[in-house]
Amino acid sequence: MLLCRGVARVQGQQLPSVVLDSNEQLDTVLAAINAAGYDAGLGVDTGNTTRAEVRALLAKEHIAVLPELGKLYAEHHDPNDAAADLGQFVSLGLFLKPPPNFGFTVPEPDLPPDARVLRGMVPLLKTFYQQAEFLELWGRLRPRYEAEIERYSPAVRRAIELSDAYLRSPAGEYLGRTYTIYLSLLGAPGQEAARIYQENYYLVVTPSKQLKIDEIRHQYLHFLLDPLALKYAPEIQQKQSLSSIAREAPALSLDFKDDFSLLLTECLIKAVELRMDKTPKAEAQKKVTELTASGLILVPYFYDALADYEQQESALSVFYKTMVLAIDLKAETRTLESVSFTQPTGARGEGKALPVLTEEQRLISDADNLFYQGKYKDARAAYDAVLAKYPGNERALFGIGVVAANTRKPDTALEYFAKTLDVARDLRIATWSHIYLGRLDDLLGKRQDALAQYRAALVTAAAYPTALAAAQEGLAKPFGAAKN
Repeated sequence: MLLCRGVARVQGQQLPSVVLDSNEQLDTVLAAINAAGYDAGLGVDTGNTTRAEVRALLAKEHIAVLPELGKLYAEHHDPNDAAADLGQFVSLGLFLKPPPNFGFTVPEPDLPPDARVLRGMVPLLKTFYQQAEFLELWGRLRPRYEAEIERYSPAVRRAIELSDAYLRSPAGEYLGRTYTIYLSLLGAPGQEAARIYQENYYLVVTPSKQLKIDEIRHQYLHFLLDPLALKYAPEIQQKQSLSSIAREAPALSLDFKDDFSLLLTECLIKAVELRMDKTPKAEAQKKVTELTASGLILVPYFYDALADYEQQESALSVFYKTMVLAIDLKAETRTLESVSFTQPTGARGEGKALPVLTEEQRLISDADNLFYQGKYKDARAAYDAVLAKYPGNERALFGIGVVAANTRKPDTALEYFAKTLDVARDLRIATWSHIYLGRLDDLLGKRQDALAQYRAALVTAAAYPTALAAAQEGLAKPFGAAKN
C-alpha cells in the first residue's frame, strides 16, 4: 500500500509499508549547502525552478553562519562524484530529528560513516534554520512538494502494484519494515540516493523531467527480495563458489564481489525487471549478455528460471528456494568460461560499473585478490604497500584487520579495525569492522562491548545480507560459543 503525505492516517490503523513524502530536515540540510557552495547541476532544465528560487531567496538573507557552512562544505565536497557528494548529506539528513533541534535518531557512534563525519554540521544547521527563517520558507514550499508528490503518485502506485502482482507478494508480509521515497526539490538534477538503515529502505529523488520510476521500482524490489537472501542463506552458501568467477569482472562493484548473496539478489532483480517489462526476446537476450559481461553472472540463469516461475502458482517467496537450489554449479561454470567481462568505462550504469581504475584502486584490488586467494602474508605486504603510498586508505586498513583476524593476531586486528572506523566512508567496510570488533570482544570476554558493536553494525547491515546475519547471530550469542 502507498501512503502519500496529506492522506489521512486512521488512528490505530497499521501504517502502509511504502511512503511517498518530503522531509523537512533533509531539505534544510540541502538548502544550507546550496547557500554554502553546492552548485552541482545548476542551469540544467528539470522543469522545476524551486532550487534556483530558493538559492536566490537565501542569497538575499543575512545568514551569518554561511562562512562556517561554506568551510565545512568545501572540506567534504567531492568534485569527482556528484552522487557521493550529495549522498553524504542525504545520509546526514535521514538521521536527523525534526527542526529546530535536529538531534540524531541514533547514538552518534552508531551513525553510518558518511553521516558521522558530517556531525559537526548540526550546530551550524540549527543556526542556519533560525537565521534563514527556514520554517517560514518551508511553509511556502509545501505546495510545490505536494504538487511533485501528486505528479509521482500514480506511477509509483502502479509500479508497486505491478511488482506485488508479479512476485505474488501476500499483503502484510513486510513485518513492520518500511520503504520511504523522499522527493527533494533542492538537490542536483536527476539524482537518486538509495539507503538501507535498520532494515528500513529509503530513496531520495531529485528533480528531473522524466519520473524516476525504474529507480523507485528497483529499490522496492530490493525491499521485497533482500529478506529472502537472509532467510535462505544456507542454500545460497551452497552456490558460493561462483563468486570466484564474479571477482574476475573488473567493472563489478566491490560490494557484489565481497557478498555473494548481494550479487545473487541483484542478478535476480535485473531478471525480474526484464520479465516484468516484457522486453522483446532479442532485446532481452542482448541485455542479459551485457549484464553478464558486467559481472552479474546469474542474470541468464534467473531470466530462464523466471519463465518456469511464471508457469506455476506459488509466490516468488516460495519458489525462491527452488530456484536457488536448482543452480547447477558445473553447468554455470562451463557457461561462464566463455564470457568476456567488460572493462570499466568511467560510467556508472548497469552492474554498478566503476570508473577507470586509478593506481590506488588497482593496487588495493591486487591486494584484495591476494587475500581472496588465501595468500595472507602476500596480502598483508600488499596492503602495507598501499598505506605507504596512500596513508589512510580504508580498504587497506580493513584488509590488514581481516588478515590479522584470519591469522589469529587479535591485537593487530583490534588496532586496524578501530583505525578503519576512524576513516571509513564505505558502509560495507564500516559494517564489517563493527562485526569483527564485536567478535574479538566476545573472544576477550567483553560481552557488553561486543553487543554495542553488533548493534552499531545493525544500523547499516541490512544492505548486506551476510553481514546482517552475522550481526544478528552476534546479538543472539557470543561469537565462538559452543552450539547447542
